[in-house]
Amino acid sequence: MIFRPLILVAAVVALGYSPAFAADEPIEDEPNAEASEAAAPAVPLWSESPAVEPGQQPYILIRALRSVQDEVAAGSTAAHENQRKILRDLGSQLRGLPVQVWDDVRNVRAAVFFALSGGDPAILKIVIGRTKTPYVKRRLLRGALAYGEGRQRDALGLLHPIKARDLDPVLGGMVALIQGTLLARTSPKEAIQRLDEARLLAPGTLIEESALRQEILLIAREGELDRFDVLTDQYSRRFPNSLFAQNFRRQFFAGVARQDFKRASEWISRTQTELMKVPAGERVGLYLAIAQEATKGGNLDIAKFASEKARELSHAGSRQMARALLYEGAARVATDEFESGVALLRQVDLSALDGADREIHAAALAVSRSVGAWPEAGETPDAELPSSVRRAQALLSDVDTLLGGSLQ
Repeated sequence: MIFRPLILVAAVVALGYSPAFAADEPIEDEPNAEASEAAAPAVPLWSESPAVEPGQQPYILIRALRSVQDEVAAGSTAAHENQRKILRDLGSQLRGLPVQVWDDVRNVRAAVFFALSGGDPAILKIVIGRTKTPYVKRRLLRGALAYGEGRQRDALGLLHPIKARDLDPVLGGMVALIQGTLLARTSPKEAIQRLDEARLLAPGTLIEESALRQEILLIAREGELDRFDVLTDQYSRRFPNSLFAQNFRRQFFAGVARQDFKRASEWISRTQTELMKVPAGERVGLYLAIAQEATKGGNLDIAKFASEKARELSHAGSRQMARALLYEGAARVATDEFESGVALLRQVDLSALDGADREIHAAALAVSRSVGAWPEAGETPDAELPSSVRRAQALLSDVDTLLGGSLQ
């Protein structure tokens, strides 16, 4: 992924913040820090005699990173492959510059953007270590450093009060994106507001693309059907070729199948509408992802529906067909269609399944034997289930993390 926040979100981390967003360590009082800086001699916006040539200024160098990010949003595989190299090279260049370059406020902002984009946060230690920082709140610098170092609780405590709209637009968009990402677990409604800001401040960029992906998942969980329709349509129109689009669709559709979304039946209807917009070659994989997650989550009607669709699109003898038969059979054995479910499970080519799917197959058969067996004489309805059946049920209801950040 391009952004550290995107890696955190594909598997979103539960942060456990306190209501006051307290940091793990005491944070210097911001008003006192600013008052201390105000008492010091004024620092110019930038030096009249630049410390380096114009082309070596950090605010110029950072443009290469911003450019490659936007190419990724437009679907450039080469840009994605080049991103890590650019971050690495930029880190080396910035560390090698004379410290006087950080007297220029544009360079300080560039350093913050670099760290929030996944660059080496050690650059900010150089900036923070200077006596004075021109016209940039030290809270923002410390927050970006905490985020870059993976101290998410500290990062939220520091960045939460920052008003993104007070910053220059692109940096403000990045800050709002990070704020939304950090708030997603604990305060989804506020996270949506911050992601809205990110989209408005940095339109057409990977910042907007990332904010849209996160916001769509959040409003789905909040049950905001009208906004869901608007934003999914916007994503399809603005970023159809994004390198993250295909994996995002897979994650989202699978998420609909297994999570407790508000007004779930309406989400399924909308999911089917969105699936019809996807190329046929990609659709069968999405149906299988939905069927797999619905089977694990115990959403049997969804599992049955998606696996039937996948079976219609799969070729006989293919791995896709084996998986479609598996999920449909597993869903049916737990319903009044028990016998047809068993028949489907017996048609599955086990050699075409991976280890996880084989476990689902074994669990489904174990459940089918339990469902199909007559109770022994004297057995009460409340009798404890055999350990094999309990294990089978546990396997069928196993929940994996959905929101990873990989491209495939």
